[in-house]
Amino acid sequence: MIESLKALLAGWKETRSITLVFLNELSETDLDKKLPRKKLNTIRLQVYELTLFQRDVVGSLGTNALAYEEEYKYVNMPTQSIIEKMAELDTKFEKALETLSGNEMMDYYGQQRNVHQIIAMMISHEEMHIGQIIAFCYATGIEIPQSVSEQMALEG
Repeated sequence: MIESLKALLAGWKETRSITLVFLNELSETDLDKKLPRKKLNTIRLQVYELTLFQRDVVGSLGTNALAYEEEYKYVNMPTQSIIEKMAELDTKFEKALETLSGNEMMDYYGQQRNVHQIIAMMISHEEMHIGQIIAFCYATGIEIPQSVSEQMALEG
């Protein structure tokens, strides 16, 4: 794997580890607590959406366009099933990166983006949801896991 993709993969793993902390350390009640949001109104649904987006990005690597499989349908998967799906997608992602030269270009809604931009977009998408999850924890009284608070220098 080329060095720039290794660096993106390392960033991805760090970001994904934060999402997994929330899944592993929050209670089922907290994962399903209603949030002030229309569609993705639980932490569980937000995390499930991350798997759908990653599925589409990983499935598109090595092609000429970022393609979405279908209109997203959000379901309340059991926590362990989400964790297993994330592990499966992370393995596919790493294997896909091994096949890339780093020069691949992909169509993203009519704009040409290189593979580095697409992967960075996937990372920033996950980070955006982590930020929302943290804000919703503050807003709804869900205790943020200590390791997340420490890693992100949060005030608790």
